[in-house]
This record gives sequence, structure tokens and C-alpha cells, in this order.
Amino acid sequence: MKKFLLWLAIVTLYFSIPVFSQNSASELMFSYDSSITKMRKNIIRYNVTPQILWGSNNFVLGYERRLSDFESVSLNVGFLTFPKLAQLAIADSLIARDHQNTGFSVAADYRRYFKKRNRGFAPDGLYWGPYIAYYRYNFKNRLNFIDSLGNQVTGSYAEFQGSANIINVGVELGYQFVIKKRIAVDLIMVGPGYGFYGGKLKLDSNVEISDEDEILSEIRDRLVNKFPVLDGLLEGQEVETSGDYGTWTGGLRFVIQVGYVF
Repeated sequence: MKKFLLWLAIVTLYFSIPVFSQNSASELMFSYDSSITKMRKNIIRYNVTPQILWGSNNFVLGYERRLSDFESVSLNVGFLTFPKLAQLAIADSLIARDHQNTGFSVAADYRRYFKKRNRGFAPDGLYWGPYIAYYRYNFKNRLNFIDSLGNQVTGSYAEFQGSANIINVGVELGYQFVIKKRIAVDLIMVGPGYGFYGGKLKLDSNVEISDEDEILSEIRDRLVNKFPVLDGLLEGQEVETSGDYGTWTGGLRFVIQVGYVF
């Protein structure tokens, strides 16, 4: 993944070199190519990043609107799911099976396209701007008790429930290619931000579990390892049988989108 992002940065920097026409040895005049976008104002697009990270059950659509020659705003909305836990063994006595796994996201940004770094006008070329993003996840898993032989203990169950609310505000740097005047490929390469990670963890059972807090702590560690997006929410938190959690921490935003210009 790091190599892939590095290559994206190299390609972006290559295509962001400005085009100049030389009038004299001491004066350079910047020239623009308005035919790249035909001055079209709208882009509808599909965000492929959640599918790459979390699987095919994620679906995020976006819309970008050109405000001026070098400005635009965009909005992304979609449904998200985590990868399945699928037969996750916990504490040598429980097995987690997926039961419910849903979520959604909303993100908006303002984009300022660089006047002296791009050949054309917005929405083509290198840009920067502030963004805000909100993510909501809900997950519920049934935990089955097993004995020392690995057999399920009938009549007993436990259920683990959790939720996460994440809101990030930051600044992004990206490059959008407009190909054949109609196809847009949008790459948000760097998006440092700072935000609030909040959520809830709860364990219910029809039998008494003497080490509930330890089991929840182990579930927390497994979730953080499998879903790094929860790192800011759960890492380092003391987990109790039921409780709300919240923390402020930094984050990053990387996005790959394809769209249609009209």
C-alpha cells in the first residue's frame, strides 16, 4: 500500500508541472488550456477506496460542483460495512460470529485548484482545501460458548455490541485528471486531520462471565488489529462490561475516485 501511494505521488507531481510560453529571457507567461474540461461544471463519481479497504459491500457516491475557474466544492455519501469477523476465537471459550454490520459516511470539501501549477481550469489538476468527514459504524456479534473439546455449549450465549462515531476535520492535497474531456480520476493523496472518535462497547449474556472485562479487552484488540479505522477510538482505552468511549486524535484521508464530467 505504501509503494502504491508513493507511485501515485510521483505520477501526480509529474503531471502537475506547469506549461509556460516564453516571451523573453526574463519573463514567462502562464498559458491555460480550456479544452481539457470544456469548462463543464459537474462531476458525478464513485469512490472505490472503501471497496479496496473493506470489500464489495461498500458503496459511496460523490458529486463535485465547479464554482469558478479555480474553485469547487464536493460531497460524498455512502454505505459502509466492516469485513466479517467470521469464526473469531476469543479467550479460548468463545467464538464470535457475525450478526449485524452496518454503517454510513458523509464527507464534504472545498477545493482550490492551483493557478500556476495546472494546464487547465477546475475541476482538472492539482488542488488543496479543507475537508470534514463523518463515519458511523454499528456492529453486533453473537458469541457462542465452547467447551475444552471445541463443542458448543447448548443453552448459553453472549452478544457483543459496538458502535463508532468518527468525525474528522483536516486539509487535503489531491490531483484530478480529466481524460477525454469526460472521464475524471480523482486522487486525494495527503489528507491529515484531527477529529473525535466516540463509541460504545457492550457485552450481554444469559450466564455469568467472571472475566467479562478481559474478554471485552481482547475483542477490542482484535477489532483494532482487523479494522485500523478504530485505532483512534479503542487503542489504549480501558474497556468495561458496558460503557461509552471518546477521544481526540489525528487521522489521515486517502481517496481514489472515478467519475463522469458533464
